[in-house]
Amino acid sequence: MPIFLKHNPVVISKGKVIVVGGGIMGASAAWHLSKAGASVTLIERAPNSLTSATASSFGWVGASASTPSDSPTAFAERLKALEEFACIERELCPLPLAARGAILWRSTEDETAAMIAEHRDAGTRMERLTRSQIAEREPMISDPPSLAAWAPDDFALEPTAFARKLLAGAQAAGASVRQGTVEAIEAAGNRITGVVVEGKKLPADIVVLANGYGARAIALTVGEEIPIYETPAVLLRFGPEVAGLRHLVCAQEMELRPSLGGGLVSAADYPESGEAGLPALAELTGEAIARLFGIGASPSLLSITAAQRPMTADGKPLCGHVGRIEGLFALVAHPGVILAPLLGRRCAEAVLGS
Repeated sequence: MPIFLKHNPVVISKGKVIVVGGGIMGASAAWHLSKAGASVTLIERAPNSLTSATASSFGWVGASASTPSDSPTAFAERLKALEEFACIERELCPLPLAARGAILWRSTEDETAAMIAEHRDAGTRMERLTRSQIAEREPMISDPPSLAAWAPDDFALEPTAFARKLLAGAQAAGASVRQGTVEAIEAAGNRITGVVVEGKKLPADIVVLANGYGARAIALTVGEEIPIYETPAVLLRFGPEVAGLRHLVCAQEMELRPSLGGGLVSAADYPESGEAGLPALAELTGEAIARLFGIGASPSLLSITAAQRPMTADGKPLCGHVGRIEGLFALVAHPGVILAPLLGRRCAEAVLGS
């Protein structure tokens, strides 16, 4: 369940709410707050940054993106979060979908069968695919395994485009967007009075910190500690030479999906050698794609981006009032793309006291 550091809802009707951060979390909070009637200003430092956590997210939305036994509580929370996407699609359709459905397999047939059984026991809609069925659904795969899992409810979306859609929805509901860097929070006693944006004070009654790890430094300006840290991840984009991938594919320690604009997208762990290891990682990933599709050459690398993902100290979402400062809220969680719609709604409910 999400962490509420202190249950102290603030009921506002005409108060000013500032949301810090225009990524997936901030955009979701701004949309839910605006359509509930709050006066919202969202402040984003760099709207088109390619190194933000949102821009560097793989965009896999679905229950099969995690293993139920790793954390039953977190898995149940993700199942709840998935229900929110239907509401968003009804109100802000169409979503920027790159693919529907996921095909997954492990190193051995027994491991794949165990994964399918575990997900079914947890309530995930997951089916068994034989080799011929895999080939029918995904002709691009040159040598399908004897068994794979099919997750029909999973999908991939472009995270940045999704955040922009939420933000556009917030603006349509009355929110305003301002570019700038929030340097500090201002408070009178234990009550929020505003934020400092590049040396200028912007009045506010409520501040929602939804800017990932950056929330920690801002909260410290009023003496509040937010228990979060960063962990790196890598996103690779390849050219359109290999066309025709239809679904999400998770296999051979690789996550792969089509890009909405053409080409392929892959997610990878950050190399142990750090930034110096990125070229080798790109080469290995390209070779793995070539083997998967049975082609002679790796697709061209368009970009490789390493970004820091914000993580909470206990692994649970941070969604609620922070510390002793009245009117200060935080919204930080991983995986952000999956959880943002649900947590944005819960954040708005906490802020508005509903």
